[in-house]
Amino acid sequence: MESNEDVAAIRRLVADAEAHQNDLDPFLALHTADTAIVNIAGRRVAGRDALAEAMKAALESPLADVITRTEVADIRFVGPDVAIVASMKRVFDGRDPKVREDPRAALPSASGWLTYVVVKEEDGAWRIASAQTTPIRA
Repeated sequence: MESNEDVAAIRRLVADAEAHQNDLDPFLALHTADTAIVNIAGRRVAGRDALAEAMKAALESPLADVITRTEVADIRFVGPDVAIVASMKRVFDGRDPKVREDPRAALPSASGWLTYVVVKEEDGAWRIASAQTTPIRA
């Protein structure tokens, strides 16, 4: 069911999502039109257009200085064109210290498990259909 090419393509997809986390158009292109995303704070957005709005607002705020790094832990194929990707997500808060000290701006965690559901679309490209980050609390 899985091929080395598909595994490599999915790993590239995850790496590209990390590389473009602050680059709106390339990041959105990695997602399906009906993508659903739940971030580490529990906010859910459904659809690429809603993701674009949420991301644009975040990038215009101090959240643009919060960077994440992702390490793939496991890829499981549930069909020839569908895989579940478990990843460890680490959060690096580069915001101004005064912003970070405000309890209302606190990040829920410095790490979390990021689970992607990725699909191979008709054009042969793997894209993110769903993403869910579960914070790891110390």
